[in-house]
Amino acid sequence: MDDEVYDFGSRLRKLRETANLTQEEVGKRIGVTKGTVNKYENNTTLPPVDKLETMAVLYRTSLDYLRNLDKRSCIFLDDLTNSQQHLIRSVVNNLKLELQTYGERKRDD
Repeated sequence: MDDEVYDFGSRLRKLRETANLTQEEVGKRIGVTKGTVNKYENNTTLPPVDKLETMAVLYRTSLDYLRNLDKRSCIFLDDLTNSQQHLIRSVVNNLKLELQTYGERKRDD
């Protein structure tokens, strides 16, 4: 989306359609009417933060992505066991340390 103009409502609509949900289904899940979801998707009304948080969970995305502030990748671990999640976090943290050390060595060269 680098060269595109950010359209909040369009992003919500695409996420809903990708999730194969109707506006009515989304409304029920986030506690608003179908008409309110329609207003969100048409940029007539902005959802409050609590509704944004619920939509982020529903669409398995981040608030940053919804608000076009994303510059990071997200990996969802919620379908893994606690021990699997811990292992993945450990691996990611070790990789970050390795990359930091590598970057420092490159600067010294």
